[in-house]
Amino acid sequence: MQVAPVTRYDILAYTGLCSIAKVTEMRLQIEQYRFRLISLIIILVLGAQLVASFGHANRFFPFMWYPMYAEAHFEGERINVEHRIYAVTRDGRRHYVDPVSDLEIDFWRYERRFARPLRDHKLENIRPILEMVVDRYPTFTELQVEDYPMIITREGPKPVPKRTISVVRREDVDEVLR
Repeated sequence: MQVAPVTRYDILAYTGLCSIAKVTEMRLQIEQYRFRLISLIIILVLGAQLVASFGHANRFFPFMWYPMYAEAHFEGERINVEHRIYAVTRDGRRHYVDPVSDLEIDFWRYERRFARPLRDHKLENIRPILEMVVDRYPTFTELQVEDYPMIITREGPKPVPKRTISVVRREDVDEVLR
């Protein structure tokens, strides 16, 4: 025979301070509050996930984007590991647009919110950053986007020669900034 643990409500009922009906009612109320609290916590977590799923997932990093969701890569495939932006002046000199010192942003914002849209010529999306580049390099004639890729081999990823994959003319930048 198994004996149920004695609770403070059992002691109240046993000592006559409360009736058994009152103790039972108190237990039901506590269970209801507990159920509501747990339900509220679950709804809040699901609500936060739902809110994070709209708009820019990068803003809500812990909720949405995980490396385990990255797509698979196969042998012989070229992977763009990093992009570098260069401001080219009239004399042909190339100035690296550094994310930290020139733009005051971290690598991931540089990569996702500047380099990729610039590569795809989506200049309207990066207007504030382009203004910073124009202020820092006022005499540039074009922006060059270089990739620093790797290629997948049986022995693992290997670096391959970098290449300029996109060129944005100064006239296109000025047109967006008007």
